[in-house]
Amino acid sequence: MNALNLQPDHNEAKRRRFPFRIPSVALFRASGYTPDLLSSGFWAQLARDVGYQLKQSLRVLKHPFEVFWEIRYRPEGSMWAAVLLLASGYSVHVLSQLATSYLFNPSGDDMVNPLTLLLQSLLPWVTWVFANYLIGSIMKGQGRWTEVFVGSAYALMPFLLLSLPLAILSNILTLNERVVYDFGNVAMVCWTLFLFFVMAKEIHNYDIGETVLNVVLSVLFMIAIWILLFILAGLTFQLYDFVSQIVKEVSYRG
Repeated sequence: MNALNLQPDHNEAKRRRFPFRIPSVALFRASGYTPDLLSSGFWAQLARDVGYQLKQSLRVLKHPFEVFWEIRYRPEGSMWAAVLLLASGYSVHVLSQLATSYLFNPSGDDMVNPLTLLLQSLLPWVTWVFANYLIGSIMKGQGRWTEVFVGSAYALMPFLLLSLPLAILSNILTLNERVVYDFGNVAMVCWTLFLFFVMAKEIHNYDIGETVLNVVLSVLFMIAIWILLFILAGLTFQLYDFVSQIVKEVSYRG
C-alpha cells in the first residue's frame, strides 16, 4: 500500500460527498487550496458540475433504484442541483396554472397567487423531507439529511416534465375529452409518489415492509406538523389582534 501510494484520500472522499459545497476560506487555507470565487473558471466548472447532476436527475425516470442508490453510496447527488430543481418546480407550477384551459381551471388566471402557489408547492415538500429524515433516524434508517433532500428533489422529475405539457394540452381538449387530461395528471402523481417511495427505500436501506411503515409514519408526522403550524398561526393572529385592540384603546383614551 505504501509503496504504491494507494492510501485512501479522505479529503477526496469528502469532496466527492459534497462536491458543490463552497467551504470557508479558513478551510481552503487549511487544505492548501484557495480558489478564486470571482474567476470565470470556477463558476464555469461549477456550471458544468451542476449540469452533469441535472442530467443525472433525468436518469431517475428510467433507473430510479440505481440513481437513488448512487445518491446514498457514491454519492452522486448535489445540493445545488436539488435547489435548482426546486426552483424549476415552482416555476413550472406557476406556469402550468397560468397555461391550463379555463374549462379545466374555472378560477382562471386572476386567482393565481405566486405566494400561495409557493406555499402549496414548497410547504408539503419541506415537511416531507423533515418528517422523513426524522422518522428514518428513529427507525434506524441510513439516510442523511442531504441525501433525503437531494433524493426528494430528484423524485419531482415527473412533475417537472409533465405538468406544463398537460396544462398546454388542456387548451386543445374539450370537456368530453377530460378523461385524457385527468389520466395524465393521475399518472404523473402516481409516478412521482412511486419515486418518493423508492427514494425512501434506497436512501434509508429498507426492505419493502420497513419502507411502507416509514412512508406512513412520515405522512402522519407531516399532518401533525401542519396542524401544529395551523394552531400556531391562529394563536399568533389572536395575539396580534389582542395587542392591536389594546393599542387602539390606549390611543383613544390618551
